[in-house]
Amino acid sequence: MAVSIGRKLQALRNLRFPGLAFEVVPVALTVEQVRELRLPSTPLKETEKRADRWREAFGVEQTEIDALATLRPQVLAEIVTAAIAPYFDASLAFRVSEARRKWEVAARKMLHDQIDGEALADVRESAVLRLAELEAEFDDINQQLRMITDGVIELPEVIIPEPQFDEQSARQASLISSAWSWAKATRALKAHKSYGGETPHDG
Repeated sequence: MAVSIGRKLQALRNLRFPGLAFEVVPVALTVEQVRELRLPSTPLKETEKRADRWREAFGVEQTEIDALATLRPQVLAEIVTAAIAPYFDASLAFRVSEARRKWEVAARKMLHDQIDGEALADVRESAVLRLAELEAEFDDINQQLRMITDGVIELPEVIIPEPQFDEQSARQASLISSAWSWAKATRALKAHKSYGGETPHDG
């Protein structure tokens, strides 16, 4: 499989992506892993022209990577993780953050050294004065708007819909209601206590 992938990458590089840089590292499944993990193998077909050369070179029959993935999935995960580890820089995020911090410190210092402090202070003072003038203008505009709209703007009355239900059915379903008289409520509770099914009427 690794050879096949390597050939395909080679063809892609030569035909379409001349700038492509790649490296194929076979990490699984190796003959050593098959022997060490004692994975089951599948006899090579007699029609396989390379069968004799395979056995002579490796001393084992053909073993699919599915055998490792099915029987020892944790081992396969460990093999892949170990293979990727050399290419992963765990310290990169911290070093990039530290480089950014140092750059910001240096940039602030350079800006401070290159910008005329007095001129910057004058610009800031002018900006503060201009902002105060604008705030006064905004206050004046808001006051004018309040005067224009005072007593002129009318809005519709807020009408909140009342709940709709069958009042008679609701009272029949109630065990007790505050709308009932004390006597009626008492009779209702007594009737319920004695497993009576009717709601007593006022009388």
